[in-house]
Amino acid sequence: MTPDIELYPYQKDAVARIIFSPNTLLAHDVGAGKTYEMIAAGQELRRMGLSDKNMYVVPNNIVGQWKNIFLTMYPDAKLLCVDPTSFIPNKREKVLERIKNEDHDGIIIAYSCFELMPVSKDHYIDELKAKKEVIARMVECQGKGTSKLKKKKEAVEKALAELTLSIDDMYDTICFDELGITRLFVDEAHNFKNVPIETKIKSALGINSTGSKKCRDMMDKVHIVQKQNDGKGVVFATGTPIITGYQRSETPI
Repeated sequence: MTPDIELYPYQKDAVARIIFSPNTLLAHDVGAGKTYEMIAAGQELRRMGLSDKNMYVVPNNIVGQWKNIFLTMYPDAKLLCVDPTSFIPNKREKVLERIKNEDHDGIIIAYSCFELMPVSKDHYIDELKAKKEVIARMVECQGKGTSKLKKKKEAVEKALAELTLSIDDMYDTICFDELGITRLFVDEAHNFKNVPIETKIKSALGINSTGSKKCRDMMDKVHIVQKQNDGKGVVFATGTPIITGYQRSETPI
């Protein structure tokens, strides 16, 4: 790091937490310097041989800002910046090849480009097989063999069969699982909070069973990184307060 920059003690603590923890949430207030923490942590992980390939997923409009901060902190860093103009269809395959095959200190990629990276058929098949096994065990349990569970099991089996048959040739490209990402840093991670949750609860704000496509995609890619790195490898950063377990009246749910 350039000697012109000195991190605050709490920022150094955050870097240490990222290094020593499998996965980390940076939930400092807005303006506390989470960008500096993620960049410094990524560089330290590489320096210590704990991470080979760091990817930073950031809002579309601040890719350039991230690049400037990164090079201010580490002037000699080798970066690959991916924004919508560099990830158009006729350039996409070349960018994916560079991510997979080249050595960069940091890969800074815009939200929209990250979402365009396909996930392999094998990942989806493995996910459906795992879900099928869970449902099967629940059906076998005494008192759990409900018609709803049986229908869900049938739906998963049907989806698995259709997936196996339908997308053999869907992706003629490099998939996210093949990129070899060892650390995934997600800036403004509150943008991906709307993941699907299986629940009977209908009235709780922020909880639904469908979620959104971009959030499901992020969850899939988080699971891929963790699966490929012994359960670790993900850092979320957000300045948006996370409040759980209380209604507006502060009465426990």
